Amino acid sequence: MADTLINLLAWCKRERERLQMQREMLQSGRFQIFETGESGQRDISNQHIEQIAANITELDRIIAEATNV
Repeated sequence: MADTLINLLAWCKRERERLQMQREMLQSGRFQIFETGESGQRDISNQHIEQIAANITELDRIIAEATNV
């Protein structure tokens, strides 16, 4: 059981780093995310930045709880 929790915590930390890198690249304009609709393409990067931020916050909470046990 302890190994499983350690592996889960390590995954959370790696996922947080990956999301942080994605957020930084979107915020800097290094890449953008577009949605194609009837009126053409629309930049939805800000929506993804917000979702990434929420996911990072949740991972931070999980990591904090796991390291305070």
